[in-house]
Amino acid sequence: MAPDTATQPTVSPTIVASRRLQFRLTPRTTRLLGAVLLLGFAGFAWRVVPPVVRGARGYYLAFSDFFAQWSFARFARIGDAALIYQADALHAFQLTLEPALRQTFPFPYPPSYLFAIWPLGWLPYGTAYLLWDGVTLALFLWAVFGTHARSVMVWLVLLAPVTILALIQGQNGLLTSALLVGGMRLMGERPVLGGVLLGLATIKPQLGVLVPLALIGAGYWRTLAAAGMTAVLLAVATGLVFGWEVWPAWLGQLAGHAEYLDRSVSNYLKPTIMANLVLFGVAVPVAHAIQACVGVTVAAIVWLCFRRGAGDLSIAALQVGTFLAVPYVFRYDMPMLANGILLLVRNRQRTRRPVRLIEAGIIVLGLLAPAVTTLTTRFFYVDGVSLVVLFGLVVWWRMDEGRVDVGHP
Repeated sequence: MAPDTATQPTVSPTIVASRRLQFRLTPRTTRLLGAVLLLGFAGFAWRVVPPVVRGARGYYLAFSDFFAQWSFARFARIGDAALIYQADALHAFQLTLEPALRQTFPFPYPPSYLFAIWPLGWLPYGTAYLLWDGVTLALFLWAVFGTHARSVMVWLVLLAPVTILALIQGQNGLLTSALLVGGMRLMGERPVLGGVLLGLATIKPQLGVLVPLALIGAGYWRTLAAAGMTAVLLAVATGLVFGWEVWPAWLGQLAGHAEYLDRSVSNYLKPTIMANLVLFGVAVPVAHAIQACVGVTVAAIVWLCFRRGAGDLSIAALQVGTFLAVPYVFRYDMPMLANGILLLVRNRQRTRRPVRLIEAGIIVLGLLAPAVTTLTTRFFYVDGVSLVVLFGLVVWWRMDEGRVDVGHP
């Protein structure tokens, strides 16, 4: 007897094709994808690291941002700390350290940042550079993995373009990322310690602009209180050590530094929405307005994510969304982005949910975009595009989880 075809279930060809274009992040597929990405990361490192080494003149890399960090520390050690916010005085001092200096390195950070770099002023340049990179990298790896590191993932984070860029430029992206990532990782089980780390991250306050909203949304009141108290104590300690006049000196130059960034610092170095718009020819005031709208929208979305619980995907939304929400960040600030992407991968491994091919492509693009925009300015918009689609993917997965994570406020 022939089967009754009218009663047989039918499957749409579109659904069949969609299933073929997705896979599960099993340990085997993770290792395979990791190996492919590691090859790409190694190629990027091979391209960008040797020119830095060849460009060294003795121990002095006057074109390196670490020269700025070291000169700040030297200035604070031997002079009136408040004068560090006078650009002419600081530049004259930097010329005594490196007469070949051809660019300006103003000090834009809050005075509390001096605590992070002050010990460097007692060391020779080369020793300070190696110590800075080594310590901040170790802190970042601890913040991401704790004591539960898996070899493939460690190598992926270690060789990610954002990590390589922070290392070769000697900037503070690894340190600030370590404080933010470590604080968000610890706040569930150790809310006070997590809050202390988040409070210390106020040494670069624009990177933590979404953190208070996230903590309020998730109801992590002890973490919020610990972060606030740490920030206050850090400010008081700064005034006691470096003089109270450093705080009004910093506040007085904020607007001028923002103008300096708009006028004198290349937008090709910034992965922000505002920088991308200016490079496309949008007027700076209009770009600022659009950036503000994007920032408010991202902040609201992150708050909604944390209202559903402070799980991996909510934290990933904050860490990716930060670079959409603020106008003045640079590629060397982005090691935290690698952790946000790692949280996406961990979520799919834990839930055993499939990943569509386009979703995998978005994740890979997020990892590789900083390498592309570092090697060429032709595709300057790749950073901005990758951040938008990656943030959209994180939020989509977060809202699609269908359940509220149980937090530990």
